[in-house]
Amino acid sequence: MNIQIQLCGLCILVLLIIFLNSHRTLRLYKEKVFYFVLYTITTSLVLDMLSLIFIHFRHVLPLYLVNFICKSYIITLIWGTCSALIYVITDLVSEARHRRLTRMLLLLLCIQSVLIYVLPIHIYDDGSQVYTYGAAVLTVYLFVAVYMAATLSAAFMFRKRLNPRRGFAIVLWMLIWIVAAAIQFLNSALLIVGFASALGVLILFVLLENPEANLDRRLGCFNAYALTEYLKQLYAQHLTFSVLEITFDSTVPSGGQDFDTNEILQKMIRVANRSEKLWVFKRINLSLVIIAPNPQSLEDASKEILSEFADMDCVRDAVRCILVPCADVFSDADDLFRFLAFVSSSRRDRAGTLLTADMAVVDHYRAQHLIEAEIANALAEDRVEVFYQPIYSTAEHRFASAEALIRIRTRDGELLSPGRFIPIAEETGQILDLGERVFEKVCRFLKESEVLSLGIRYVEVNLSVVQCERANLSQRLISIIGQYGISPGLINLEITETASISARITLLENMKRLIDYGFTFSLDDFGKGESNLMYVVEMPVSIVKLDYDLTKAFFRSPKARQVVQAVVGMAHNMGLKLVAEGIETDEEFTGMNQEGLDFIQGFYYSQPLSQSDFLEFLRSHS
Repeated sequence: MNIQIQLCGLCILVLLIIFLNSHRTLRLYKEKVFYFVLYTITTSLVLDMLSLIFIHFRHVLPLYLVNFICKSYIITLIWGTCSALIYVITDLVSEARHRRLTRMLLLLLCIQSVLIYVLPIHIYDDGSQVYTYGAAVLTVYLFVAVYMAATLSAAFMFRKRLNPRRGFAIVLWMLIWIVAAAIQFLNSALLIVGFASALGVLILFVLLENPEANLDRRLGCFNAYALTEYLKQLYAQHLTFSVLEITFDSTVPSGGQDFDTNEILQKMIRVANRSEKLWVFKRINLSLVIIAPNPQSLEDASKEILSEFADMDCVRDAVRCILVPCADVFSDADDLFRFLAFVSSSRRDRAGTLLTADMAVVDHYRAQHLIEAEIANALAEDRVEVFYQPIYSTAEHRFASAEALIRIRTRDGELLSPGRFIPIAEETGQILDLGERVFEKVCRFLKESEVLSLGIRYVEVNLSVVQCERANLSQRLISIIGQYGISPGLINLEITETASISARITLLENMKRLIDYGFTFSLDDFGKGESNLMYVVEMPVSIVKLDYDLTKAFFRSPKARQVVQAVVGMAHNMGLKLVAEGIETDEEFTGMNQEGLDFIQGFYYSQPLSQSDFLEFLRSHS
């Protein structure tokens, strides 16, 4: 009786089982499938040795018991090859579908097992060679061949969808198995098929299932890959869970105190690991993500973590904790991470405290993303429109210019309020595409319509702060206007004040190139917020537009009246033109006209008009 080879294989598998059970694992579905493979192959090896032992002592044991053990062993060969097929298709279908397929295969295996138990089996033992044969054995060979072929076919046909390492491991395992079976067929004394199975499981472990691969080696918690896989499973199983993200901003001034980032993160992890209900992950950035079935345990953990650094102001001020009590409401991990980024960027002032992002915040986030999607669709479907608000020249007593204002028309024909989509477009960067689309439509309008013959000398086009910060702004605008062959003097570009010095430098460089090309500029919203008079001095603008609120305050506050009068005198002395925005009544028109404002804009004459309505307005007022 020679079972040394089987014992070697069994030792390998036992060591793997001990190693796996010594680690805390995420209990991922794929891990469970691997455990199924591992225990199936281990059972097969044990039965392989038991069959040899029972055959050796068959003269003193009941024959039915010997046959039962021998059949049980060869049945596990079918289960082992089928487990390889079950394992390989985990990458090919969703978890729910994989569970259904697995149940079907297990039912089929049970039927095949009953068939093997019914069929006859015979034992050959001449002292040097021991093996079984008969109908039961031949049927097992057939089923094993079918499952092997199916496994190799799946690995080959779906190789582009399959994890490359999983595909390689499975193919290598099958090849080792086939070679071992061929050797054992040629030399029945070499019972190495079981050992080949153990080698296959070892290959799977080394290449794919080593729990160390899911750990961040420096911090000892789970890594970003494990986080993605764990979240994927939670969403696939529609489980309820909560998420706590702890971000450490190492750029916050340390106040002269020295600290090690990894040491701080490790301290946080130690606190979180006090509870076995919490799963701690390290993301690629300097943040930890902790997942638990309920928000209360995460809230308690965040309080403990923040209390650990209560005496270290520089560390506490660099820590942001965001608790998402209902993380399961998102569609997937990417959606969750986008939400966390949204909350983090919008609430940077909450350092050192716990911010709970409840359903109200989620609803706000979803509304924003609906607008973001609406903007993208409007750009793709050309539902971005330009409305024009006439601007009256007090010197010429006619409408000499207009401001181009962006509008988005929804698919049902309604207009989306600019106040809803412009802030979001600026935050997402979509304002760049919107700005260029408006500029292009204005150029086309000036080129193809009769607007110039109706007295319009130029159209004002707003430039967002985001556009002004782009170094290639001038090249883009010059390129677009060049396509339509119109004079750049027909367009006046409106800018708003920016606080960033670097952005101001970039803007000045762009303004110089555009002015040299023939464009003019106006400063919009003067008098709004923290307007800086030096901005008027530094910026090469030819027009200054008084903000709506300042214009309104002129008629309510003597101080505001003095400010407006001073601005008018200053601007005219500098050779600048002034526009009064937001004029709505006879009193406001008369007041601004008496103060010497050069242009009047507002609902007093007209609200922003569509292209066709604007042309009709000019015809009726020419």
